[in-house]
Amino acid sequence: MVGDLFKSEESIFNMAVEYLKEFNNSLKMCKFYSSKNDIDGWLTWLRTAYRELSIKLNPEEMKSLAGDPKEKINILTLTDEIIEDKEANLRMINYLINNPRLKITHKRVILYLLDALEIKIRKLAQKKGMLLPSKDDAMFAITRR
Repeated sequence: MVGDLFKSEESIFNMAVEYLKEFNNSLKMCKFYSSKNDIDGWLTWLRTAYRELSIKLNPEEMKSLAGDPKEKINILTLTDEIIEDKEANLRMINYLINNPRLKITHKRVILYLLDALEIKIRKLAQKKGMLLPSKDDAMFAITRR
């Protein structure tokens, strides 16, 4: 009967849509703080987006975004001309931001790393099917007539 539907431990309403909305909101906040060059706000929302995306990631992908704790950080090799994709991770950015002197002297590098990390997160989210379509998407073309 109807009462038996509610005896299950699983939710009748799947929270996936709400979860995707929250993830989408995190990306919007990243966009907002990046447009202001607000390093701290941007990093906070990137960390939130990373946590929300992490449930879909395998260990290698997580390490790519979070950073490898076994690797030594060498700031001498960091210039905005020679940054590799692997350096765009939360561990590297946190290291630079948490040192007040480096936060000032390496601001361009930090901004570049934040950009690169956000792009990595967005690409992984798309690969994992977590990005909501825009209302400008072709799928909505029929409803706009």
